[in-house]
Amino acid sequence: MRGRGELVFVGLGLHPRQVTLEGLEALKTSDRIYVELYTSYYEGFLEELKRLLGVEINVLSRRELEEEGGRKLFADVKRGLKVALASIGDPFIATTHRALLLEALRRGVKVRIIHGVSIMSVAASASGLFAYKFGRSATVVYPKEGILYTYPYYVIEENKSRGLHTLLLLEMDPERGVFMTANDAMRILLDVERAEGKGVFTEETLVVVLARAGTPTGKVYVGKVGRLISRDFGPPPHSIVVPGTLHFMERELLSALEGASP
Repeated sequence: MRGRGELVFVGLGLHPRQVTLEGLEALKTSDRIYVELYTSYYEGFLEELKRLLGVEINVLSRRELEEEGGRKLFADVKRGLKVALASIGDPFIATTHRALLLEALRRGVKVRIIHGVSIMSVAASASGLFAYKFGRSATVVYPKEGILYTYPYYVIEENKSRGLHTLLLLEMDPERGVFMTANDAMRILLDVERAEGKGVFTEETLVVVLARAGTPTGKVYVGKVGRLISRDFGPPPHSIVVPGTLHFMERELLSALEGASP
């Protein structure tokens, strides 16, 4: 006879070996493990996770979690199973799972949340910039039907006006094979600059490119857009930090990182 069902949201960090001991224990003691790979992904992640856990892992699509409201999860919980939903990063940072959490609470489902290393914290650590000086983040997406998405440009402008740094996440949809590179993101923002003409993002803009942040192959590149836009940063995921007003220590760290860039 199974006990009362439970839903555990587990953050996997940016690499399977970043899973916390608490998260690892929760996954290994769950009756069923689901993982979603549409909010973040890199090649080989699922295989590495399977090797680490040594148990069956069920992959859920965006449709199953968003359009179907996590029906499979709640069906298993109703049967009294302990169900884990694992996500790269942290379950509720740069993911879309708050609706699932709300639905679980509405249903009276027992819920646990196990946090993981997130790109939000890693971006500050890896870039050498002060975490408390980051403003709003934004996601750069490809033009849709020829229309440029200008929101990230204006987020950069607003943050810069307050002296704050901007973390830019890049469009990713593994189900459609879409993995935006930092190169494409910079080109898109330069296109927006040409259209808006405010001098917010130009070839002279200093940026930090984070390639595969938090993974064993992670690299940090520092330089002006005009110099980095043609660089080969290797496979995604990529993200970009646009610095705001720099403290002298931040400036020195960026200078050192630039000198150490591959």
